Amino acid sequence: MKMKAIYQFRQFFRRPEKSWGVILFLLLIFLVVVPAVYILLNSFVFDAAGIRLVRGAQLGQATIFYWTRVLHSRISKAILYEPALHSVSIAVGMTAISLSLGAFLAWLVVRTNLPWKRFFSMTLIIPYIVPSWTVALAWIMVFKSKRFGGTPGLLNALFGVDVPEWISFGYVPIIIALGVHYIPYTFILMRGALANIDSRLEESAELLGANRFEILRKITFPITLPALGSAFILTFSKGLGEFATQAFLGLPIRYYTLSTRVYSTLSNRLYGEGYVLALILILTTAVMVWANQALLGTRKAFVTISGKGTRKKAVDLGVWRRPAAFGLLLFVIVFVLGPLLLLGWQTLMRYEGQYGFDNVTLHYWFGKADPELAEGQPGIFRNPFILGAIKNSVLLAGATAIISGIIGILLGYTVVRNRGHILSRAIENLSFVPYMVPGIAFGGIFLTMFARSWGPVPALYGTFTLLVLTCVVKYLPYSSSSGIAAMHQIDPSLEEVGVIHGISWRTRFTRIVMPLSKAGILSAMLLTLVTTMRVLDVVVLLVTPKTTLMTSIIFRYQTQDFTQHAYAIMLVIVFIILAAHFYLHRLGGKIEL
Repeated sequence: MKMKAIYQFRQFFRRPEKSWGVILFLLLIFLVVVPAVYILLNSFVFDAAGIRLVRGAQLGQATIFYWTRVLHSRISKAILYEPALHSVSIAVGMTAISLSLGAFLAWLVVRTNLPWKRFFSMTLIIPYIVPSWTVALAWIMVFKSKRFGGTPGLLNALFGVDVPEWISFGYVPIIIALGVHYIPYTFILMRGALANIDSRLEESAELLGANRFEILRKITFPITLPALGSAFILTFSKGLGEFATQAFLGLPIRYYTLSTRVYSTLSNRLYGEGYVLALILILTTAVMVWANQALLGTRKAFVTISGKGTRKKAVDLGVWRRPAAFGLLLFVIVFVLGPLLLLGWQTLMRYEGQYGFDNVTLHYWFGKADPELAEGQPGIFRNPFILGAIKNSVLLAGATAIISGIIGILLGYTVVRNRGHILSRAIENLSFVPYMVPGIAFGGIFLTMFARSWGPVPALYGTFTLLVLTCVVKYLPYSSSSGIAAMHQIDPSLEEVGVIHGISWRTRFTRIVMPLSKAGILSAMLLTLVTTMRVLDVVVLLVTPKTTLMTSIIFRYQTQDFTQHAYAIMLVIVFIILAAHFYLHRLGGKIEL
């Protein structure tokens, strides 16, 4: 019996898909499960900050102090309930904007005879490609005033309009900025759903006497409800964990949300409270993502594509055709292209708030140090600190993309080749977990976990390795899903031919598997590169002066009122992201949400 067990064990590990599966499973346990368990356990023990608050408490002593302090104490309203209410209300508001505008714009582009459809289809996804805080920074530039923002914004400087605080900062600008950013979620999902509707269904209803509103309510809306439901839950869950926009537009007036509270507690070394808030945020977001998965399998669906073929007939807008096109063009100019142009204009101002042509300069791009401007800081392309951050950002994005691509195809290989085995399901589910964790909470988890050594793994805080590791694990769902999809397209018999001819697994993998799956790998790598280049929430707690990134410098400069430098760096990020995006399209791929 013992010899049989040993033989079966050896046979199991002689199969590459099994041995790699075990290695990846253990790696995912260490990088996904252990961090979550670590902060959960540490939320129940006293840390250095806690023993100063409770008389007689000892370091490492078991306690429910932090949970009680967050959930039921004098500071609970300020630290949890008020920020939680803000987070939920922001998620509701931005989701309402995203769903209503995204669905309407998708209907215009797909189902009507609107002109310039190709142009609108391309430009309406730009808000998602660029960082979410692009609109937020442009909003500040337009609506701030000397009372709220320190220097006059565009409206205040040109027209003397003293904009109220609730328009400059807080809830209203946050939901508008985030709503616009996530319109592509709804637009892309609804565009696909609307494109598959057979127009004969609507024509039949019209022949039976139904008006346009009844057709939308009883036919179009029910058919597209699954896509709309997915867009709702995905947007809502993203809104709960969003950090950057809420920080830029909320922190100046102390408008806190759960994500900014997690940042403030962890950055002030209040780790116990930070752990509790992070766990609450993770649980809330995870429930929303789980609800989306559950609804995908249970909600009513309608068959709209059959063997009979379908017919697409555009709805005639009549006299509204050109007004609709110009209205949509105005939307694109104001909310898509306008923010980028405004940020570019701001970088050319010698003194902020003065909009005359005599104030134009290229100092913040190429100028030498001038003590009268930005406290003597040179332009971004002469500033060694900023050039170092650009280098770090490019290296981080490149390293994350390459490592993620390799891990993604290995994950795909083990999941597909072990299909039906418990190991396959475990790896696939674990690789998806980081998607459910908001970025700020994810960064906080890795900050505390790797502040100490773990056996042969040294303490990584303050190292570039920690940034790469955190981003690779956070964006694992992108690479793993692409790897799994790519491996599903490769017939196992192609690899079996290599086995018959005695070719080693490494040669089979590098000469057969990887070349056939290179399109999927490249798509995942470039998507990861673009996402990492614009990331702030995941890394804001991890960067140090030696490992600073472009996004962290923008966050710091914006809070210190070095706005021209911040906006110039922002445009560099946008340029790199758009260049990578268009390069991806030239290679025949596409960025997916």
